[in-house]
Amino acid sequence: MAGASVDGLTKCEIKIFDFDFQKHGGQYRIFVSVPAGPVPGNGYPVIYLLDGNVTFPMMQAAQQETGIYPAIMVGIGYPIDSGLDVDRRYFDLTPPTPPDRIPIVALGREACTTGGRDTFFTSLETELKPVIEKMAPVDCSQQAIFGHSLAGLLVLYILYTSPASFQSYVAADPSIWWNAGSILTEHSRFMENERVRNAKAPVRLLIETAGKRALREGLSQAEAAALMRFRSGPTGKEIAVALGGLSGIHVSFKELAEKTHGSMLPDTVADALSFAMNSSS
Repeated sequence: MAGASVDGLTKCEIKIFDFDFQKHGGQYRIFVSVPAGPVPGNGYPVIYLLDGNVTFPMMQAAQQETGIYPAIMVGIGYPIDSGLDVDRRYFDLTPPTPPDRIPIVALGREACTTGGRDTFFTSLETELKPVIEKMAPVDCSQQAIFGHSLAGLLVLYILYTSPASFQSYVAADPSIWWNAGSILTEHSRFMENERVRNAKAPVRLLIETAGKRALREGLSQAEAAALMRFRSGPTGKEIAVALGGLSGIHVSFKELAEKTHGSMLPDTVADALSFAMNSSS
């Protein structure tokens, strides 16, 4: 996406509203930032941010620091004061997952409800996007999506199954291990299906991973070992290497060597802004 930098703080109009995903079910809090100033000839680029309660403020901070503004930012979050609605997030971002493949079960908690990713994405694509397009002129050929962890897993799933939905994809430490790595099935199909990859203009993918691994405090050795077993297998780096050089997709990879899975988030949100706006990648 072509972008431009400006000096100082550019004012944006911020709109926050609750929106029902009819095809998926449930109410979501939508955070929208529309830049001030002249509208680009083809409309504004758009960057969609999953986990919007957390990532939308980070993106605002990144915009203020970098001066990169000429895009609509859309955070998709939950109607809560802050943070994440963890149980709903598990459902929204995952494929149907047996309880024995859910990490929290290994820690003695009840299995969460999973399997909502397809209807969640359908509502994003067919219900939310039209609303955004009515709020401001949108360049539908310059749309990006960002997700971290399980949301990064969903970003990869959308890329593999509906690549024309966005033109830039950013997956930060995607949970490829989830459900015994079932995303690798879609990954293999995408690699083999040259017709799908080349149906439209090439898409761009940025994968970032954390350089340090950290488990939550207070876990027993058995619990830590169980979580490590769940999280084994290919990482984002292996996915980036496998996709690199394929027709129909341009792949970038970055490891944040000094960051953990959690601490990387502000940095990778800022990188997503630069990548989507084509200012540094």
